[in-house]
Amino acid sequence: MLQKNTDIPYQQLPFVGQFNIFPLLGFKTELTRQPHRHDHYQVVWFSKGSGQHIVDFVSYELEDNMLFLLEPGQVHQLLDDAKEGHVITFTEHFYFSNRHEQATMYDFTNLFDATRGYAPIRISNRTAATFQLLAELMYREKSASGSSRSIIKHYLNAFLLQAEREKKRNAAQAIAPLKGDERVVLLRRLLEKNFRAQHHVTFYASEFSLTPKRLNEITREKTGKTVTELLHDRLVLEAKRKLSFSHQSVKEISYELGFEDPAYFSRFFKNHAGIAPQDFRDVMFK
Repeated sequence: MLQKNTDIPYQQLPFVGQFNIFPLLGFKTELTRQPHRHDHYQVVWFSKGSGQHIVDFVSYELEDNMLFLLEPGQVHQLLDDAKEGHVITFTEHFYFSNRHEQATMYDFTNLFDATRGYAPIRISNRTAATFQLLAELMYREKSASGSSRSIIKHYLNAFLLQAEREKKRNAAQAIAPLKGDERVVLLRRLLEKNFRAQHHVTFYASEFSLTPKRLNEITREKTGKTVTELLHDRLVLEAKRKLSFSHQSVKEISYELGFEDPAYFSRFFKNHAGIAPQDFRDVMFK
């Protein structure tokens, strides 16, 4: 169990340099079953899986050939019954080691971008076979004498491009896919940048030269939520992360998230999370 006097914001993986790949079957620690986060990008491919994988406090039922893409700072935990597959970890610096690569390499950050809503990716059998081949090539190059960063990077690049194709296929096969609107994607990115300081719809509407009413109409049509609801979701998620992974008091967290009145923040959190902030923290450390 987590200890209240121990600060463990990031899990220490068997991370060699700025890239690593390792089998899921052989990787199991007490910490994997507890909420934790990483300071690098992580690709978790369950070739066989059952149980639960919880990402940012949302539980997903594991299936065979399911892929999870995690950005730095995302919270997750594995409550699994069985799992096989591979984990790939890498830093942005590993992938983009110079300006030329930033201009010419595939921009994987869009693949990991959850602004359209986070969801695992279901992988077809054909793509799973390709993933297995690319994983074996990465293992082989990583363990070779004088292994090449460039070769590993190209194998990784091919893996991520295949993942992007599957992500698009998943979206196309959705029962009721929402029509895209680039303004909603930009709004989510704007929220991500400003949610701590800007709690009013008028700020975000002005960025699009729209009235608050019109921006709310757009977001409700595309996401089923108003701007305020999207903002509140992000504030609650960040509050949960802070309550789980910091020693800051509830009062300090409320100020950091832009609430001038800690008592109002506590009411806000309980209204949206169904539990008071301190009670949520106590449950996490139980």
